[in-house]
Amino acid sequence: MIVDKIISFLTNRAWEISGVTNGFISIKPPAEFNLQEGFRIYAPIELNKVDTNRFITNLLEIIADLYDLTIDDLTVVLQNENTVLKIRVYDDQTKQGRMPLTRFEELIEKVRFILSDTASFVIDRSVTSTRVPDEVSRYLNLCNFMQTEQGSFVAKIQLPSKELIKDKELFEREEIFSEEINSKLKEVLTFINHNIFEGDTKVTEDYLIENETRINIKLFKDIEAFFDKANLKNIDFSFHNIVSSDTIVNQNITKLKLHKLNQFVEQIESHAFEFGEFTFTGHIITLKSKDPDGLRNSVTFTGINDNLPMVASANLDSEYYKDAIEAHKLKQNITLTGLAKRTKNRARFIEITNFEVLD
Repeated sequence: MIVDKIISFLTNRAWEISGVTNGFISIKPPAEFNLQEGFRIYAPIELNKVDTNRFITNLLEIIADLYDLTIDDLTVVLQNENTVLKIRVYDDQTKQGRMPLTRFEELIEKVRFILSDTASFVIDRSVTSTRVPDEVSRYLNLCNFMQTEQGSFVAKIQLPSKELIKDKELFEREEIFSEEINSKLKEVLTFINHNIFEGDTKVTEDYLIENETRINIKLFKDIEAFFDKANLKNIDFSFHNIVSSDTIVNQNITKLKLHKLNQFVEQIESHAFEFGEFTFTGHIITLKSKDPDGLRNSVTFTGINDNLPMVASANLDSEYYKDAIEAHKLKQNITLTGLAKRTKNRARFIEITNFEVLD
């Protein structure tokens, strides 16, 4: 029911149900709005009364005003249960709510590339992958452009939230739903803004392994081209769904900031990052555990891979950890096989399929 979805929308944003009065649910706003003491909005309990639709319409208008949304936006969020992505461009050329056709075409084309490569990234889970899986077209076909807004220039896209994009496969992870792609786009845009544009990140092998879930070379190049080719200096990305409203503000996108993004990508490429099945043999240099009978017992070992020194790490279960302790005492090498993130000189095992102590 629409009222249940309205209440979910509000309570997910820190509104509180304060009681029931004369057939209405009373809902208290969060302090961030600085509304007068005692302000409440009311949602009808009974939906079969003559004036129920009028109450709901008034309620939606209040919510739209408070969250800078339109009624169409709320329809997408509440009735369709999808996500609204707003892309707000503001500069001298767009202050009247208009954008030259050639610039608009460039913006739309680059947005499509970004959505496509975000979906590819979620499906392939690879920093270096450049392929476009078949399932990407399903996601793109479910995205719809919505009516633009004024307030500088605001382009809006309806993103699917609950659609199945990729089925579960044998020996693979769980199904992929469209919301995972939307969330990944938000995560990547936030990472670029905070860590690259506004930060001073140095790409090391450890840093790359720690952040590989946020990094895809092709997608990063798409985003750089998006800012550059569409001549974007100030742009906000806002994501609105029934769970949350989040905005990523990018201001004063200079040539220097784009150069920082370009350098970041070049550094990633130079580290030759890989993610997949890996086997490595070496001697143990450290063992760490707070609970040897638990599952998070750390081992670090070193050896040679492709004629280069490598340091690898993994978390072991209690049985493997006890074997590792004995191997360390006897100065024996160990061999691990499993799913690993790795660069030229560092590796971290995420899953272990085989552990062996060598004589």
